[in-house]
Amino acid sequence: MKRVKSGDLRGKLAAAALRQDWIADGAAIIVIAAVFERTTGKYGGRAERYVYVEAGHAGQNVLLEAVALGLGATPVGAFSDKKVAELLSLPKDEKAIYIIPVGVPR
Repeated sequence: MKRVKSGDLRGKLAAAALRQDWIADGAAIIVIAAVFERTTGKYGGRAERYVYVEAGHAGQNVLLEAVALGLGATPVGAFSDKKVAELLSLPKDEKAIYIIPVGVPR
């Protein structure tokens, strides 16, 4: 995991996630992204499937840890790929898969 941007991007991420404005309330936002070509070289046609499986496992671990800490978290898959990539300045070969806001439940 690495920080790719500093500053408060929560509102912009919420807008990029089709106005799911509750994302802006998260204390932290985790975006899971992948470079599919890294896996394609080794696994060929099954690569895309493996990337999504691993992203799901990573996302589940974030959710489980949030619960263990008394926090709430929700995986979000509905967002504009282009807007999120631009907002986070992702390299062209890197694709966002999940947005996971984490915070104190109401």
